[in-house]
Amino acid sequence: MTWVDYIENVAAPHSAGNAGHWFRYLRKIVDKDISKADVDALYNSEALTPFQRVSIKNAFTNGSPTRAHVTNLNLKALKAGE
Repeated sequence: MTWVDYIENVAAPHSAGNAGHWFRYLRKIVDKDISKADVDALYNSEALTPFQRVSIKNAFTNGSPTRAHVTNLNLKALKAGE
């Protein structure tokens, strides 16, 4: 299962209506080498809610508040594991 399939078939339906849960899914993938074409495909996917579409695009845009938030979640998780 590719990460795109995972987002569409597992993460999106699991976290619909719960932003905190959705951001935890994004935290897992935000630092991976994701192509712009894959992000664009997810942005246009009918499997995602409008909020999920916008937030996934912003999570992969350098300098966006969403990316900063998701990255900050990563830092907290990494520090807790030390």
